[in-house]
Amino acid sequence: MTEQVGHIAVLVNPASGHGAGADGARAAVERLRSRGAHVKVYQGADAQETVALGRQAVDERPDVVVVAGGDGTVSSVLGPLLSSGIPLALIPGGTGNDLARQHGIPLDDAAAAADLVLDGARRRVDTGTVTADDGTVRHFVTVLCAGLDSLTNERTNRMTWPRGPARYLAAIYLEWLRLRRFGYRLEPAGVGGSGAVGLGAGRPTADGLGAGGLGVVGLEQDGYMLAIGLTRTYGGGVPICPGADPTDGLLDVTLVQAMGRFRLLAFDSLIKAGTHVERPEVTTLRASAVRLAAPAGLVTYADGEPMGPVPVTIRAHHESLTLCVPA
Repeated sequence: MTEQVGHIAVLVNPASGHGAGADGARAAVERLRSRGAHVKVYQGADAQETVALGRQAVDERPDVVVVAGGDGTVSSVLGPLLSSGIPLALIPGGTGNDLARQHGIPLDDAAAAADLVLDGARRRVDTGTVTADDGTVRHFVTVLCAGLDSLTNERTNRMTWPRGPARYLAAIYLEWLRLRRFGYRLEPAGVGGSGAVGLGAGRPTADGLGAGGLGVVGLEQDGYMLAIGLTRTYGGGVPICPGADPTDGLLDVTLVQAMGRFRLLAFDSLIKAGTHVERPEVTTLRASAVRLAAPAGLVTYADGEPMGPVPVTIRAHHESLTLCVPA
């Protein structure tokens, strides 16, 4: 046992993964209680109640907060959890589970994931915030996207038919048919007006800077997809930011530039292989904080949840969360 653990709060989102969160929670609670842990379960009727119960759980000062759900559930309760300093354990029960993938947390064995509360290591990992111009702050733990992928998420949420995975595939096809390019502008938002570190090979961009850095002026680029990641993957294991390090205090930015519609289709296999960042049509950079501006109507998504329309400021918070991970 890594350390003595007394009170464990288990927060359950029954909406995660079409019931997978609740199923995983039952197995996790059974395992923890069988090992002598004192467990208190907080389960709401819906996602909104889960957020309220998350605050209540943190206020009761448990030794560990266990979230049974997906990345969106984690980010929805992250605010009070970060301010408390209480470690987080994760029982993956969402659709993508990319935070668990990044840190080697068992995806299909809730009991084994629960064992990490008692036997696992404690790792300090980065989190991110998305701040709107009106001051609204939202948290995320994996990847923020803006473009074809975020519009696909938005369309999927609006559709009532078909059901299941076919709905997402239909949304992708419809967005591809009306494919739009966006005039992205990334501006440094770090201390002293900069904070970007080059990754690219110095390909020229619209503002004359190398593709690897924001510099002082910023970066303007037409493109179809923009991902800003703390972790390597989103969407259930798609390595959109393959070089991301979740402990370096930096955001990994991947921008797929404008190209032909059918050429973009060929990029799908490159993205799934994580080799797209080697292509000249992709701009990459790292920064501790960026301000993203783009045409009106473009929405941002992170952890599979809406984060609001642009413009927004995205910031990495270095090792701000303690996560229970395999030893």
